Amino acid sequence: MGIRLRMWVSIVLFFLWLITGISGTVLLLGPLFPSLPVSLMDTIHMYAGFAFFGLSVVHIALNWGALKSYFRKVF
Repeated sequence: MGIRLRMWVSIVLFFLWLITGISGTVLLLGPLFPSLPVSLMDTIHMYAGFAFFGLSVVHIALNWGALKSYFRKVF
């Protein structure tokens, strides 16, 4: 169960990262290309960002043991 949940959280995080990056690029280029759907991308970017942040917290919680082990080795 835990490994499958971690896998799905990682996959969804990856797609949210892509969506946030693409929508952010559209927002950046919006003033140069008036035909781009800036209003729609603004909404998508905002909700994808919130979902990304929330799922990142879940991702950290699920991988807390591995993170502690990693940081013990680094420091």
